[in-house]
Parts: sequence; C-alpha cells; structure tokens
Amino acid sequence: MKIGILGVSNIAKTSALAMKQSGSEIVAVLSRDLDKAEKFKAELEARRAYDDLDAILADEEVDTVYVGLPNALHFEYAKKCLLANKNVLLEKPFTMTYKEALELKNIAVSRHLYLFETITTIYQPLVSSLKEKIEMIKPLHLAILNFTKYSSRYDDYLNGLNPNNFNPSMGGGALLDLNIYNLHLANLLFGRPLKAKYDANDQTGIDTSGIIHLKYPGLLVECIAGKDSDSESFVLISGEKGMIKVTGSPSIVKNYTFIDHNGNTESESDDTDPYVNEFKAMDRFIKKGAYKAHLELLDWTLNIMKQLDHIRSDKQI
Repeated sequence: MKIGILGVSNIAKTSALAMKQSGSEIVAVLSRDLDKAEKFKAELEARRAYDDLDAILADEEVDTVYVGLPNALHFEYAKKCLLANKNVLLEKPFTMTYKEALELKNIAVSRHLYLFETITTIYQPLVSSLKEKIEMIKPLHLAILNFTKYSSRYDDYLNGLNPNNFNPSMGGGALLDLNIYNLHLANLLFGRPLKAKYDANDQTGIDTSGIIHLKYPGLLVECIAGKDSDSESFVLISGEKGMIKVTGSPSIVKNYTFIDHNGNTESESDDTDPYVNEFKAMDRFIKKGAYKAHLELLDWTLNIMKQLDHIRSDKQI
C-alpha cells in the first residue's frame, strides 16, 4: 500500500509506524496545521505534507488513505476518499451510525475499492486458539471483558477544556473509545448476542464509563469500559468445565491461561505487534485481490455498527 495519513493524533502516529513495519509506504501526511504535518512527515520519512484534503486526494501516488481523525469526522472524510477512488483504512469506531457505515460500503463496492476498519482485536493470532479453548470449558455461563484505564485527557475534561475524546459532538466517550473493543471480542468469541443493553456513568452528556450487558442462551456477558477510573484490564470466561483468563487489554489478546476442573493449567502468549498484524493483513487482502474475503470483514464491521445503534438508542437487539 502507498498510504496517505489523515491526522497527526497519537493513534495515527502509532498506526503509521506499524504500516511502515508491515511493508507499506507512507507517501504523504495531512494536518490542518502545516507545521505539524511537516514535522510528522519528517518523523515518518514521508515524501509530502499537506494541509488541504483535496491536495492529498489528488496525489496520484497515494492509493490508500488512513483516516485517523476524531470519531465524528470518520464518515465525512472516508466518503470523500472513496469518491476520489482511494482505498480506505478507517480508524475505529468505523462511523457514528450503521446508516453511515452502509453508505460507505455501497460506495466502496460500486467502485471496487477496499474499505477496512482498523481495529486490532479481529487480527490477533491468539483469538483463534482462544476460541478453541472455549470449546473445552462449555457450556459457558458468565464472562467479563474489562477495558478500564484512566484517560490522559480526563483531567482536561474535568477542568472544562472539552477534549475530543470527551466531547459528545465529536463522538467521544467510553463506549466508542474502549467498549467497542469488548463488543468486537465478545462477538468473535460468543457470536451475535440475543440482547444488549448499555448502562453508563453520564457526566455532562458523555459516558465516561459504562457497561454493555450482553445476553446469550445460558450465558451472560458484561463488557466494562472506563476512562474515568483505574483498573486491571482483563477477560474472564467461566464455564462448567473450567475457566479462561486473559490478562491485559481486550483490544489486544496477547495471552491467556486455561484452567480445567482438575487444576490442569495451560498458558499461551503472543508477542507480535498487534498494529503490524492488522496492517499486514489488510495489505495481503489488497495484494492478493481477495475482494470477496475483504467484504466479509466489512460486513462484520457493519454488524457491529448495527449493534452499537441499538445499544446507544437503549433498544434491545
């Protein structure tokens, strides 16, 4: 991939460096502040810096655009990129609504363009092994997915500075920032839930923390996320024949420990870079021309977006 980067946020920098490690080329970067774009260009050893969207979209060397902008801008900028005939790597959460996600998919399909949600969870090698171990402790009855960490911008929010990730008009909040990882992983491990409900700690119109309650046949799953608290992040899966624990963020499954009823313990870990994993996978889809398989991933994203619509509207799935 020959990539143009939209945005100079921390996640954009992390992703851009991973793209380079995965074998892609960073051709150009964009920021509203040209000085920031020039500095980012130098860090990435990119060729060009822009402060105008039309200019980077007119760059013929750029075949793929990464959108690393605030959540509420994802749809607008991804749509412009697709209409400029660029493949798009769209940072999570994909869009603000299912309707927006479907429109982007329809544009991509009509132009035979690749469109990916960049979310580490679904590209982790250990997830497949974890699913196999889950089969060994079924039937399942309880699971907790906890992704809680005190945000570096929470103090700014408390002081009234209104940072984007705590601004409802920019799509901020714990659900879209952290709990979306839990929702992806729960769907990967347990399938689509029968019911879902969201309870949040609402401060001045923003969910600073909250819990998604998912119901499956015989199984209750609690997806916990907080940007206003400190906690160990983990996944705990309880079944009649044993338990499984993942230590660390549910966004990156890097280990698990399996314990059966007899006390037998088995652990597995993975030290690969989760960001490199996802961009390598996307690059393979494009290079191999695996367009149909890519659409299956895109439909997965749309399924998650539809669930988010129900969760945020306080309607049952």
